[in-house]
Amino acid sequence: MQTNDIVARLRDIDCNRGDLHEAADEIERLRAERDKARRAWCLYLAANAGLQKEQVANMNGWDCFKENTDGT
Repeated sequence: MQTNDIVARLRDIDCNRGDLHEAADEIERLRAERDKARRAWCLYLAANAGLQKEQVANMNGWDCFKENTDGT
C-alpha cells in the first residue's frame, strides 16, 4: 500500500539503514512539537476571543486535537 506520509515510507524501506529510522523518529518528534504549539495557540485564542479551541484549529486547517495524547 502506497502512502503519502513520509514517516510511513521511511519505516517501510526494507534495509539496514538506521539513519532512515532515525529520520522518521525526528519527523515524528517535530510533528508532536508542532502540534503542541498549535494546541497552545488554539487554547490561547479560544480563551481571549470567545471561540472554541477546535474552531480555531479548523479555521487554520489544523488537526492538532485529533491525536491529542499529552492532555493539552
